[in-house]
Amino acid sequence: MNGPSLSRRSLLRGGAVAGVAALAGCAAVGTSALPSPNGAAYSDVAHVRESHRDAAVGHLRSLLDRGAPIVERAAEAGAFEDTRLSVDPGYLDSAREFLDGRTPPTFDTVNEVRYHVTYVAETFGAAAAALDDVRVGGDDSPATVGPAPGIADLRETIRYAGDDPATAVAWVELVESWLHVAMVAGGNAEVDRDELAELDEAVRERALARAVRNHERSVRYLSDARQFYRTFRSTLDDAASLDLASARETYRDRTAGASHDHEWYRARRVAEDAASPPPRATALNRVLTLRPGENSLDDADWAHQDGLHGLETVRLAEAVAEFAGFDTGRAAVERVAEESSVPGGLLFETKRRAVQRAYRVASTGDVFERCLLRRALLYLSKGDRFLVEEDGVADHNPRAHALACYGVAGGVADAIPAAASVVTD
Repeated sequence: MNGPSLSRRSLLRGGAVAGVAALAGCAAVGTSALPSPNGAAYSDVAHVRESHRDAAVGHLRSLLDRGAPIVERAAEAGAFEDTRLSVDPGYLDSAREFLDGRTPPTFDTVNEVRYHVTYVAETFGAAAAALDDVRVGGDDSPATVGPAPGIADLRETIRYAGDDPATAVAWVELVESWLHVAMVAGGNAEVDRDELAELDEAVRERALARAVRNHERSVRYLSDARQFYRTFRSTLDDAASLDLASARETYRDRTAGASHDHEWYRARRVAEDAASPPPRATALNRVLTLRPGENSLDDADWAHQDGLHGLETVRLAEAVAEFAGFDTGRAAVERVAEESSVPGGLLFETKRRAVQRAYRVASTGDVFERCLLRRALLYLSKGDRFLVEEDGVADHNPRAHALACYGVAGGVADAIPAAASVVTD
């Protein structure tokens, strides 16, 4: 496959090793002295071919061609002067400026096309709805609702195979994640003519505008998923099949007995509206709110229901690692059981351990492990935001919230190699 060059991989790993070494020189001057590594980005897994770029750019051009006359008619009719339409015809000009510039075959180009498709489609949908010119059912109109055609075809085509299981499962997660967005957006693009007729005019117009937007998003994500799968498939040749069914069974077994100990929680929980909850209670509430493991299990169940078994496998692997993070988060909380505040040194040390483990995965892990690392980095970033922005914290105890997040992150990072090995060994 065409991925990052070997020199880039070496630089990434070298930088991560340097990061681990640098941690030893960090004095306790605050958790901001501990920057986190990067996980594997989609651009580290796959690449965008020219044909993929052409399909994306072509979709946006077609949308502009269909939408511009409708938007112009709606503007002449004064539709955009109505404050209930939260759109701006200027989105079309912005999209044209983008298309007039350079559009190299890169992830940035594909991502920017999706951005413009979303806003142009919503403006187009609002204009068409205001003019009562949206295709619902068999009507002939340039503005369409409903799922993108071909979703089931791609889902049934995907083959789980690859000579390098870590790389293959990372590709599959990319393809099926984008396919899943296409499916969800397609579901949100469905409307019923009879139900619409019973709605207030303003509500009906908003519903149609969103349905048009979601239809185009469904088309865009499906096309991207299909193009990425074609690129991946070109690397397969006679590659061996991956036994992801066995991996899923193993993951399900490992998570079957894993749950958040709600009895333990209820025995120690302090009501959030208490006048001055101790830091352990605040941190404990945060651990349970994060739901490490449970959210990923929920996502795995959704993927299973939608027939996206590669995506299900990855979400189950994340759940296994995150349940380990629940245990370490709870252990971090218990360290302030007798404290009236979270000591700065404890907070720093908890994050240091988590960051050190994350750097270890970033420096020595395969691409699948570095994809799973994104979950640990999510909790690290949440902890940082609590300290910097107080992230909606009403009890003015951001250190307690951050301690919970850092505690979870350390356990997730530590569990990643064993979780990934179910697929890769």
